[in-house]
Amino acid sequence: MQISKPAIVPRFTFSEIYGPGLIFNPRPSFAHNKWIPDCPVKLDLLTGSQFAVLGSMPVICSRAVTTQKATELYERAGLQLRFPVHEYSTKEDYRRIFGRLENERKKMVVQHIHPEEEMSSENYWIDPGLVQYLNNKANLEELVPPGHAPKRKSTTSAELDDQLADFPFPCVVKAATNEANAAGFDVFICRNKEDIKKAADFFASCEGIVIEEYLEIEQNYCVQFACTADERLLYLGSAVQNITNDGKYEGNWVDKESEPGDEVVKIGRRIMEEGCKRGYKGIAGFDIAVTPDGRKIAFDLNFRVNGSTSALLLRDSIEEHLGQKVIKYVSWKSIGGIEPLYDCVKRGIEDGYFIPLSIYDGNESPYEDADTLIQGLVLGDSREEAEQKESIFQRAGLS
Repeated sequence: MQISKPAIVPRFTFSEIYGPGLIFNPRPSFAHNKWIPDCPVKLDLLTGSQFAVLGSMPVICSRAVTTQKATELYERAGLQLRFPVHEYSTKEDYRRIFGRLENERKKMVVQHIHPEEEMSSENYWIDPGLVQYLNNKANLEELVPPGHAPKRKSTTSAELDDQLADFPFPCVVKAATNEANAAGFDVFICRNKEDIKKAADFFASCEGIVIEEYLEIEQNYCVQFACTADERLLYLGSAVQNITNDGKYEGNWVDKESEPGDEVVKIGRRIMEEGCKRGYKGIAGFDIAVTPDGRKIAFDLNFRVNGSTSALLLRDSIEEHLGQKVIKYVSWKSIGGIEPLYDCVKRGIEDGYFIPLSIYDGNESPYEDADTLIQGLVLGDSREEAEQKESIFQRAGLS
């Protein structure tokens, strides 16, 4: 018999933020993405990541994240799944959806701009050129308040070595591109001359690059806002980011400690206002560092839904109904496929320390030997307790 869990509901739903008549498309293009992890299984997993916060907003998603076992776990956790789905399995299915929506004159809210030959400009809710401009790292200083951008210089890979006089090691090299980018895959940290050569080779095909000072970071916040369809500006909250030494994103903490001071929130609000002045609507998150000497530096702007957005929107309901004050956003692979994952997640839900966001069943995948993956929220009364709960999953074969 299924244990009835209290409903876990978002503070705002996507249908409230974006308004009626739009379809949410979370997936990057099936075309090769140079600056995004190029694994179709991981990209399909993303299509379920916002199920918990969609409200009634229709979504384009992989069939592998809507299986009976996955849906049972979402509902067992108290998530409200009340949205229509446009499901695909293969690349051809995915692209056929675009043609049908264009014929029906339906608009999409997209996470990443697709190549023109794949998605018509008629499919976009927001001008794709604006979205590219806002997310291109070359334009950061035009959006960030004076004094809150890192020291930086635009150049090309061919001229990289000649432009380093003002940037002592370590320094950071980033792609300045209109192409889709995410998860730090367009970032290269250079610690010596040998790294500069590697960076020049890595970015050789990129139309431009940016060199930035390397920031000593005391706190690394993702500060998130929404501009609604009726032009209300909402502060959604902030998360502390877990970043590897080479700049790759690994998840977030959402708790009392992840809320920054007023100045950081004000910087994020001014960035959002700049984007909205240019015509942007929807959700955005800005990476803002606090350095040991007290500087507040916005070093990456993401005018799209972020990895921790669902956690921020669910935080109040989680604390009210489950009594948990700390959330750790995680992403794992199941070594043993769907069965051990299902049993482990079911126990975590019943004991009140886990909420699944997206479950990709490798058995239902169109790709050969596909992994079973999961994204979700580990809960605890403290960060130490959340990490102890996370170790339960790791011992069960999730990594």
